[in-house]
Amino acid sequence: MTTHDPLQAFNTLLATAKTSFQRRLLVISGDREVGLAYLMGCLEQAQIERLVWIADAAPNDKIESLPSAKAKQLLGQDIDALVFDCFDGLDPDGLGAAAGAINGGGLLILLTPGLLHWQEYSDPDYRRLLVHPFTESQQRHHFIAFFRDAVVSADQALYVDVDQSNPIALFSDEFDVSPKRHRPGQQGLCLTQDQQQAVDAVIKVVKGHRRRPLVVSSDRGRGKSSALGLASAALFEQGVKRIIVTAPRLEAVKALFNHCAESLGIKYKGQAKLEWQDCCLQFIAPDKLSQSLPPLDLLLVDEAAAIPPSMLEQWLYHYSRIAFASTIHGYEGTGRGFAVSFRRTLDSVAPQWRALQLSSPVRWADDDPVEACLFEGLLLNAGLNDNGDFSDVDLSSVSVDKITSHELLADKDLLKELFGLLVIAHYQTTPSDLRNVLDGLNVQIWVMRINGRVAATALLTEEGEFDAALSNAVWKGERRLRGHLLPQTLSAHAGIAEAPSLKYLRIMRIAVHPSLQRQGLGQHLLEIIADYADERGVDMLGSSFALTDDVLSFWIQAGLIPARLGVSRDSCSGAHSAIVLMPLTEKGEQLFDIVRFRFLEHLPYQLGNIFQQLETSLVAGLMLGSDYYDNIILDEQDWLDIQAFAKGYRVYE
Repeated sequence: MTTHDPLQAFNTLLATAKTSFQRRLLVISGDREVGLAYLMGCLEQAQIERLVWIADAAPNDKIESLPSAKAKQLLGQDIDALVFDCFDGLDPDGLGAAAGAINGGGLLILLTPGLLHWQEYSDPDYRRLLVHPFTESQQRHHFIAFFRDAVVSADQALYVDVDQSNPIALFSDEFDVSPKRHRPGQQGLCLTQDQQQAVDAVIKVVKGHRRRPLVVSSDRGRGKSSALGLASAALFEQGVKRIIVTAPRLEAVKALFNHCAESLGIKYKGQAKLEWQDCCLQFIAPDKLSQSLPPLDLLLVDEAAAIPPSMLEQWLYHYSRIAFASTIHGYEGTGRGFAVSFRRTLDSVAPQWRALQLSSPVRWADDDPVEACLFEGLLLNAGLNDNGDFSDVDLSSVSVDKITSHELLADKDLLKELFGLLVIAHYQTTPSDLRNVLDGLNVQIWVMRINGRVAATALLTEEGEFDAALSNAVWKGERRLRGHLLPQTLSAHAGIAEAPSLKYLRIMRIAVHPSLQRQGLGQHLLEIIADYADERGVDMLGSSFALTDDVLSFWIQAGLIPARLGVSRDSCSGAHSAIVLMPLTEKGEQLFDIVRFRFLEHLPYQLGNIFQQLETSLVAGLMLGSDYYDNIILDEQDWLDIQAFAKGYRVYE
């Protein structure tokens, strides 16, 4: 690397970004105030149309700013530079969401502590990971070290170290100042041939044969949502009256609405409904759509990977004209898991479905170095490793180990394989989950291998063991402690005052390689975990999950019995959350008997009001193997419930 004048180096970086139509990475490391002074000096002379600062506050009120928790508001927007102040915390999801809004020719600017010692910095965003009884001094920062390694290995990047007496600017070894890549060419209203093919394919879903759904997939910046909007406008002009779009949130489809409006020559003001003549494009949230199932001419499902498969399947059965769109490497759910799991459903329900993948970028040129850096640093490119031998599935030959985050950090291939499996298995795996795997203080990591390959994995959390005073405060609703879902739910919601004093092990995630599912590997892994918990005096093994038939059946088969049902449906999954438990000690048995009895005692009454819409098959699964007797005698726990309600500790439900 060659040392450069910092101001001149910034200008060179910005110029090459614009001529290449790629985005560039600028890392300013070291003392925060010195770094800010250098950056503000650069920005004063730069011609940047729209800059957004991700931090608690920008250096002055003339700069547009957002806290990282609200970074998703940038979805569907266009910005020319993004400053991410890592001194205010490295929020993986916030960075992943905000960076996608940077146009080609723009800059991603990271303000960081000194790179060599970044992992020693007390990151404010890590307070979200801090769980009782751990203290901030015990917090580790493995994820920061992992991300830092990706940053220092990035191509086409500029690094400015302000901890020197005079700031030093270094370009990465691969830095290229020649303009070799250009803005995508115009294809009518579409910017690439890929986009035009997507528009034509969506139109064909409506104008062609019924029951031939479309699945459009792409990485971010490929114009997927824009293509859906352009197709909607074209369909309105051809006489289609009502198109409904659903996605995890309205912000995710604003680009879709914007492009539809622009194509029709009207203004879009951010609302959930766009009307043109007698045509209507309307956003309906996934849970509301599943409940109402309104009539329509076309259903567009954007960011389908972040929506529960059970909902997608329901819509697939109900609607004959439907197009799904999914981001392959997403910050809030991944298209890889969607592609693997939902393909089987599509093959069964609509075997003539069509897949279309957009590969040409629209927002930036090919081989974008910022995209490559974030893929690596946030593991957005995690997926299954299909190279290897899985022919031997004899349970006696598999190896199961409890491993540490140190081991994962030292073996990045193992980390990518394990996290890739979690990505495939769960529809809402995000970069924050990667940080939790590496740095969660009460997280246990289990891995099952066959011939050295990761065949299954489980993430567990250690919970409970509160003292009497803290247990009482939780029961009264005076305290809520992060990271202790089972004991607090059983106390604050199920009303069992002594629940927080017990020791729990909660299965937070469990995943089996798709090619090995339904062969008993998941059950075998849970048996080993249960034996481990039993040997270490854990009172209760449990889990919490979005209630569906197949998942409930899995847990019951493993010996974990339903003991609690959330009173409201999750707005994203559309399902009630359920808790299943397996007692392992005498104290655990006593608590389980109380919780299970009361759950079965209350459920028949609740089915007449708060659970009126609960599916019959789920009710049967929840009550499987139980006897219900009408009990009109108030026992001790009933009186505790009455007391808790009367004093405002618990709500009526």
